Amino acid sequence: MKKIKLYTAGLLVMILANACKKNLDTYTGQNNIYFNEAGRLPAFNGEVIRDSTVMSFSLAKNTDSVVNMIIKITGAVSDQDRSYKLVIDPVSTAIPGKHFDALPQTFSIKKNKLQDTVKIKFHRTADLQAQNYTLFFKLVANENFSTEMVDKLINATTGQRLSFIRYRWFLNDIVKKPGRWTDGYLGVFTRKKLSLLAQVLNVEPSYLDTSVSIAEITAYGKFMQRYLNEQKAAGNTIYEEDGSEMIMGSLVQ
Repeated sequence: MKKIKLYTAGLLVMILANACKKNLDTYTGQNNIYFNEAGRLPAFNGEVIRDSTVMSFSLAKNTDSVVNMIIKITGAVSDQDRSYKLVIDPVSTAIPGKHFDALPQTFSIKKNKLQDTVKIKFHRTADLQAQNYTLFFKLVANENFSTEMVDKLINATTGQRLSFIRYRWFLNDIVKKPGRWTDGYLGVFTRKKLSLLAQVLNVEPSYLDTSVSIAEITAYGKFMQRYLNEQKAAGNTIYEEDGSEMIMGSLVQ
């Protein structure tokens, strides 16, 4: 029995020794480049991965916004910077220098890195209130990276595909009524009223879309009606864009 144990132990040592001599397999495919937002895994169950983003200022207080667009690659890191080609599709309608800051002429994956972050600064211009503008990007193959990871089918019925090498931004400031806006307390929704409420109460308009409670909505309505009454008593009646006097909801009168 002792001899069997010694033989088995010796056999295991030989197997381990041979395994250590073998080189580990490394990635040998092409270095593909793609938009991370389209190629990443879902962050939670049921999340829909997209190759586009709507950049809307409608529920924002700020006049511009900086967003990150992450570019990733497959393959191993390099000890040198590697340039990649990112171009704006000429069908885009957003104007550089007006709707967004002009981007750098060159882009690169830095040494020892597998991704790059492109920062886009969008501007809230008056014309965004009337129409949507678009900013479409495309990754193009060069001497460092291929674009063979093109897309994947996500709906066999409609033929819809998710692109890994094209990404679209839709830009607007078209007014949107917050999801939790309650007319009984806040009155008829208008862009001017939302802006004034955000200013007076120091509340982010986006907070009214998903997070605000009924108790808060009630308090907001009462406070704003008192504010409007005080302004009127001081000879500074606040009017809506159509010339009508601004009032809050019937439940706070």
